[in-house]
Amino acid sequence: MTRASVVMRGQIARGIGIPRELYTSQELYEREVEAIFQTSWLLAGHESQLPAVGDYLTVEVGDESVIVARSRSGLSAYANVCRHRGARLVDPGCGQARILACPYHQWAYEMDGSMRGAPKMPPGFDRTAYPLARVAVETWQGLVFVNLAQDPAPLSSLLAPAEQLILPFDLAEASVAHTITYDVAANWKIVWENAQECYHCSANHPELMRTFDLTSGGIEGVYRSADRRVQVTPLPLRKGAVSLTVDGDAACSLPMGAFGAGREPYTAALHMKPTFAVVCCPDYAVVLRERPLAIDRTEVTMTWLVRAGAEEGRHYDLDNLIKVWDQTNVQDWALCERTQLGVRSRFFQPGPLSGDEPSVAGFHQAYADLLAAAGL
Repeated sequence: MTRASVVMRGQIARGIGIPRELYTSQELYEREVEAIFQTSWLLAGHESQLPAVGDYLTVEVGDESVIVARSRSGLSAYANVCRHRGARLVDPGCGQARILACPYHQWAYEMDGSMRGAPKMPPGFDRTAYPLARVAVETWQGLVFVNLAQDPAPLSSLLAPAEQLILPFDLAEASVAHTITYDVAANWKIVWENAQECYHCSANHPELMRTFDLTSGGIEGVYRSADRRVQVTPLPLRKGAVSLTVDGDAACSLPMGAFGAGREPYTAALHMKPTFAVVCCPDYAVVLRERPLAIDRTEVTMTWLVRAGAEEGRHYDLDNLIKVWDQTNVQDWALCERTQLGVRSRFFQPGPLSGDEPSVAGFHQAYADLLAAAGL
């Protein structure tokens, strides 16, 4: 059987999309989760969600669960797996704890992952020999990421080219206003392809198109990494608009970062394929995380950030803040689900990409490289 990376490179050379079998192969899907998602930097959350010692949150990917916690020495990340008989220590989500005690046999761990103690173990038991398995963790502009790989490339080196365009929004000095998690009945590649183009926007996103100026060049990036995994993109707005909102006005009266000091407003997006994206406006930002659940199901979590100190009802109306992206998301997921139904058909053969889809071609290149690196 021809390797998936070879198939993809043939498609790329012809300017053709992903073939049916790469969307529908259960074996390939399982290997993608292990080889791509479990070796990529995954968004865990924002530092504002972990302000105090004992605060923790979890990241789920495939069969793996990771705890990110605030200890006295900073942020730590480790497998959500007890060193005794493997029970999960905490349920998915966020929490606060003085220690992490396994519900099964009460083996207990400090918030940095070191073992605190285990009841009724025999003399000579060395608790220092049983810390929780460590996982790589890094922060970038207030965003927290984990990576399950043994020795991942530093996140900072991957995202360094995005610094100049994203830094003025000062994401580190933001806080979480709202989070929505969507369950999309489509393969993760369909969801990610959708996010890479606006070929479909005029016909499907009336709320977004009130302020997004598709005529000034679309969403092709000003920076693309050589492997096309990282792309930084300015998002042009229509004349008179200052933010991606229903009416183009600011949704939050407290501007983000340098825009509060009078910096000329602009919007920008960063994609790190295939797990993370952020769209920054002068008054808010949205952060997107993608997680495969099954060959035909993808979980997408979107979090809205506002400047730290901004209060709902005083500085922003939550419905107005989330409206454009929530409606755009719901519209996109319906399109993705229609596509999922179509690619399952024996009659599906991918057609050529349009001139409005260069970033889709970039995703295909990144996907082919990720497959090849994994020997797939």
